[in-house]
Amino acid sequence: MKATPILPSIICGTLLCTADDTAQATHFSLAQEVINLLSETELTLGSCTDAAGVEAALPRLEELAEQARQLREAQLKLPDSTMQEDIAIARMVQDFQLIWEAIRAHIERLESTGLMTDKLRNVLHIAPTTN
Repeated sequence: MKATPILPSIICGTLLCTADDTAQATHFSLAQEVINLLSETELTLGSCTDAAGVEAALPRLEELAEQARQLREAQLKLPDSTMQEDIAIARMVQDFQLIWEAIRAHIERLESTGLMTDKLRNVLHIAPTTN
């Protein structure tokens, strides 16, 4: 099965940060938000079983993409992570990998069934396939 090229920008998160929120955020809390974002993305992609489902999912996926952008901005404002944060985040890797694989499976299903629209491809930041 051909791997789908996915930009890492989908791996961001769901935290909506104001200037005050950013001061309280940590690398660990933002990593938790990554897991939340990916979980919501996976559930939303799971609802895309036909053309109507894909169209209905787009607004939520666009919201998640905006939240990911905001999370990335918040993360860039943080100081370097501490060793304790790095260790705690490393413990999340298995959860991340499981959810990411489920997302990839949905994307491959959408591609193989012809449900991957240009709009969906754009919101997920997936490069066009070349045959």
